[in-house]
Amino acid sequence: MANISIHNHYIPNIKIVCIGHIGYKQTKMKTNLKNVALIALLALFVLVVSYFQNVRQHFFCAKEKQKFNIDLIKIENRNQRPNLHQKDTKHKTTVVETLVKGKGNFKLEHPNGVKQNVISWSQYGQDLYVDKLLNTKKGGFFVEIGGFDGETFSNSLFFEKVRDWNGLLVEASPFMFEILLKKQRSCYMVNACISNSMPTMTFLLAGPLSSSNETLTDKHRKRIHTKKIPAEDKLWNHTGKQVEVTCLNFNRIMEVIGQTYIDYFSLDVEGAEMYILNSIEWENINIDVFTIETDQFRDQILSFMKTKGYKWIQRLQGDDVFRKI
Repeated sequence: MANISIHNHYIPNIKIVCIGHIGYKQTKMKTNLKNVALIALLALFVLVVSYFQNVRQHFFCAKEKQKFNIDLIKIENRNQRPNLHQKDTKHKTTVVETLVKGKGNFKLEHPNGVKQNVISWSQYGQDLYVDKLLNTKKGGFFVEIGGFDGETFSNSLFFEKVRDWNGLLVEASPFMFEILLKKQRSCYMVNACISNSMPTMTFLLAGPLSSSNETLTDKHRKRIHTKKIPAEDKLWNHTGKQVEVTCLNFNRIMEVIGQTYIDYFSLDVEGAEMYILNSIEWENINIDVFTIETDQFRDQILSFMKTKGYKWIQRLQGDDVFRKI
């Protein structure tokens, strides 16, 4: 009886101890699994948060890059990109760094022009005159050197918006070029001056009267100094400041764009017209119609255009119209 009593008492104690030991192991295992699961969830949460932060940052950067809805021109083989400077080897500004192409959303202050009963943005009706001269041609190509803000007094906007032309705007002032970009035009645009010999020029800023020191005449300088600047007009901001501007070779730009024929060339650069005309490599480009501001050096310009095979067509106040014979 005693042995049986001890046996009965002993075995349950062993069982109790064993069961307790097993239960402890199971509890510890469950705790470890919970910890592992918690760590895994935390890691997953960190990954998800990091992913969305990267997506948000990428979207923000992409949005900033497309702020003005502009695509950089891309050239696959960067080692073979043409250098836009013909003679200069120190300054090698490339097309990818300077030339932009708009998408044509047209954020204009005057989307239907600035004249009554007709769509036109030109100061002296140059756009409508040339449009008639070219028989309302569609799908042509223009160049406007002196692009200003891309809208005010623009001789090319009509052709781009109404006749579905492509083209090139060249504007030297970096401040004006920033405003130009915000117009979201569809053509090519470049912030530069034109030269086949000088890597840079210094520009005296004065709104639409801005001009390079290298070509600035005493007459034009006096005009700038006596000009009454309109109050709170953003186009006249930075008047009196001088900025150094990169110069590019005109024909190199056209090579990169892939254009050898120009239907209409508008040239209005406040006294630098002859300098620009002499910078063109005429044997490599075909230009049909010119409007050139001739307030300064008119006789020289008339004579020069004749030597290049152009016929004088019409005088439009400050501009003369020429067409290739």
